[in-house]
Amino acid sequence: MNDTFRKNHGKIIRKNKIKGVISLFNTFIWDFDGTLFDTYPMIVQGYLQALKEYHIDSTKEEVYQILKEYSSAKIAEKYQLDFAELSKKAKVYEEKSAYEPQSFTGTKDVLSFIVARHKGNMILSHRRQASTQALLKKEQLADLVTEVVGPENNFPRKPDPTSLNYLLKQYGLDPKKTVMIGDRALDIDAGKNAGIASIFFDNEHLLTDIQADYRVTSMKEIEKFV
Repeated sequence: MNDTFRKNHGKIIRKNKIKGVISLFNTFIWDFDGTLFDTYPMIVQGYLQALKEYHIDSTKEEVYQILKEYSSAKIAEKYQLDFAELSKKAKVYEEKSAYEPQSFTGTKDVLSFIVARHKGNMILSHRRQASTQALLKKEQLADLVTEVVGPENNFPRKPDPTSLNYLLKQYGLDPKKTVMIGDRALDIDAGKNAGIASIFFDNEHLLTDIQADYRVTSMKEIEKFV
């Protein structure tokens, strides 16, 4: 799979040079929650329920803001709780949620657009791989993604670049032709720390101080980077 992936990348680069087309990126590494899929409603509910076990009453607005602005680890820090324990409790409640997450409008189209041009999609998420794969398969998206990196890989959490560096090395990716796409600062910072470009998926206009290389407000806009 790796050799084919590398060969395809080489072919598309040469083809574009012949036609005089400037191709910005060959590999698109996506965050999952809040970028490809709208999973935040059940994540927020999971943490609200988990916090109640500690007799802490928060609001969905507060939890959501913390998740978007920082990460779930910040929730544990705010209330001086053990992150691993809190996260485990939240996942249990999340899995019981009746909410059915869906991909954002245009997700399948842009992933297909990338693959049709012999380029690659990968996912780097804090979500468990089995959960990510199940949601991808539900919408027939799994075959459009080369690899899903999750907590099972035991890499440090974003914005640490270790997981991105793994993908760069594993697939022989050109850092100049690879981009990280996400909806939070930690995604953008992970890209910077790995020496690759970043695209901020700003579909809510909630965060303002995000220092990404590019900014989009819809999936359709990603096509211009292919």
